[in-house]
Amino acid sequence: MKSGFVRATLVSSLVMALAACGGGEAPAPATDDVAASGAALAGDSGAPVETAVAPTGDPGARSLVPSPSWMPADWDQNVFTGAEYAATQPVDDLQKWRQQMIFTVPVTLWAVSNDTLVTEQFEPIWVWWTALRSCEKGIQMSEDLGGEFGDRARGKAALTTARNELKAWAATQPKEITLHFSATLGQWNEATGNFPMHTFSKATTIPTKVAETFDPFFDGATVEAGSNAQAVTNINHFQASLRAPDCLSADGTMVYKFEKMSQWWIVFGDVDRGAGGLANYKARESFPEFKMTREQAAALAQRNPERKVEIAATFVPVGSSFVKGIDQSAIRAKFTTVTITDALDGSVLATKTY
Repeated sequence: MKSGFVRATLVSSLVMALAACGGGEAPAPATDDVAASGAALAGDSGAPVETAVAPTGDPGARSLVPSPSWMPADWDQNVFTGAEYAATQPVDDLQKWRQQMIFTVPVTLWAVSNDTLVTEQFEPIWVWWTALRSCEKGIQMSEDLGGEFGDRARGKAALTTARNELKAWAATQPKEITLHFSATLGQWNEATGNFPMHTFSKATTIPTKVAETFDPFFDGATVEAGSNAQAVTNINHFQASLRAPDCLSADGTMVYKFEKMSQWWIVFGDVDRGAGGLANYKARESFPEFKMTREQAAALAQRNPERKVEIAATFVPVGSSFVKGIDQSAIRAKFTTVTITDALDGSVLATKTY
């Protein structure tokens, strides 16, 4: 699963000039206080949401919403998708792009940390992890491994260092992770009292309502699930985002794009690799059932005509990982709790402990 790293030269004299005079300088990295405050974010405990004030360095910039888990406290806010435009774009846009990192990074780090097959040979992910915490070190690592005059030995040693640092940091994080996402209810099934679910949003470690207020087009893990004849929703997997962040070189002449290249899938139920790398699902894991009476279902449809619900799914890794396909790793996981709430009033519609 080795791959190279993409670099692009900036040709805009305007961007170069702005960067040279400091216009492209991004905010200082988040502090430990910001990461710690994320532990109080709603979703895991149901406590009120606290949007901690992340240091931005930009007057008037909206505060970033921290992740309650699996976002490193030493994240370098100079690395985000679109970093090359830091000198020319509105502050609010830059904050949205930085927030997208918080929407996408945690589930990737959880998956990589719990991938039983990952080694130093996954070069792009270790460069991505290094750049995530330091643009300067990520650029140096990229040059050593793929640059024309790079120090190959130093680059190879840096891969092992990066992996060991991630393992050490991951050991301080909880094994479980909670992802939040929304869905739309289908037609009520009179025989079972259930609603099928469809039109799933992206999943993040931040409650959906909070994510939507920051950016209605927020990124995150893709949810693949479907409902059976009994209107019970079964999940296949979450797929970690492929969003690739950028770093601008110190002199403002080069953009380094940190593609992860590999894909990580978090799969549920009895599943193995099938023919052609397609996942062979022998049994799927189900979301909790609604089991509503006609009166209850009618009341729900009346107060929530869009039938929008929010799901909080907490899960842990189980068993060994497997290669799903070329550059695709599947991490086996099992739910511990899943709760479905009304997106309008927050009332609990269904919950299950596994």
